Amino acid sequence: MSAAAEPAGTLEVALAHAVRLLDRDPLLAAEQAGEILKAVPGQPNATLLLGIAQRACGELQTARAILAALTAAHPQWAAAHLELGLTLGALGRGEEAVVSLRRALELEPDLASAWRALADHLNAMGDEAGADAARGRFLKASTKDPRLLSAAAALCDNKIAEAEALLRQHLHEYPTDIAAIRMFAEVAARLGRYRDAENLLVRCLELAPGFDGARHNYAVVLFRQGKPAAALPEVERLLALEPHNPNYRSLQAAVLAGIGEYSRAIEIYGEVLAEYPNQARVWLSYGHALKTAGRREDGIRAYRRTIELEPSCGEAYWSLANLKTLRFDAEDLQRMRAQLGRQDLKAQDRYHFNF
Repeated sequence: MSAAAEPAGTLEVALAHAVRLLDRDPLLAAEQAGEILKAVPGQPNATLLLGIAQRACGELQTARAILAALTAAHPQWAAAHLELGLTLGALGRGEEAVVSLRRALELEPDLASAWRALADHLNAMGDEAGADAARGRFLKASTKDPRLLSAAAALCDNKIAEAEALLRQHLHEYPTDIAAIRMFAEVAARLGRYRDAENLLVRCLELAPGFDGARHNYAVVLFRQGKPAAALPEVERLLALEPHNPNYRSLQAAVLAGIGEYSRAIEIYGEVLAEYPNQARVWLSYGHALKTAGRREDGIRAYRRTIELEPSCGEAYWSLANLKTLRFDAEDLQRMRAQLGRQDLKAQDRYHFNF
């Protein structure tokens, strides 16, 4: 028994050592994982660690190859799909990253880090509703305080009134609980009470200046209130920590457009579209920036691309009509009539089609 147990124990110790090395010295962690794999070829946990360590060392293509092979060999392993998704995101392959993250969450729905990464990608793709839902799931999965679990669950299920009552009661007893303050700000934002959300997030950041999630919420709330100049330094502070975060970059582009820095905004939108080439809402924002910067023909092409990807997008047609100099042809008119004939057309899109 002891002879059989010893190799397993030794492997466990070696893996634990590699895990400890990851944060402080990923190169040594990669070497440690490599040594384990020499002794036990194909060992799944060592392979996962090797992929993570290679990503941390900046060897993104190597990490992708290792983790793609691992998910193929172990298709039911959520952690492997998560790490592949994070690696694809780091490579700028955002749409592929979303596929891997969704697969990880199918297998293990309480993976908080996967929900957070997915929310970032969905925000960058212009899917605000999907991002809000993913953030709600992140809050629920990451909340460890049993006193906040009910509020997090209510927020996740979009039971806003219930979440508000629970958080109000909790903050009456624990007024400096930063997790609860941030959740309460999320409730206020969903109700459109952006000024209340702003005040709550200011308090949250006074208590915890390094709370990046709250700072991102704060930047979004400022932007939604038409305060892009105030939002910009908050976004830039976040980007200094995570320069490749797609959510931060997409928000940065929108904020820059809001203060009239269209050249920078257009450049960033172009970079985001290189990662998410099939996202209609990003093309729409890109079109707005191009049009306002005086690049009319490029703006038209961006709006046309939006329509190709999302034929029901009334705002794209409305934006083309708003150019005043473009004439719709018979095919355009036929497509618009077909959309207006749909019973399931969203009210906002129907409104935009009636220009």
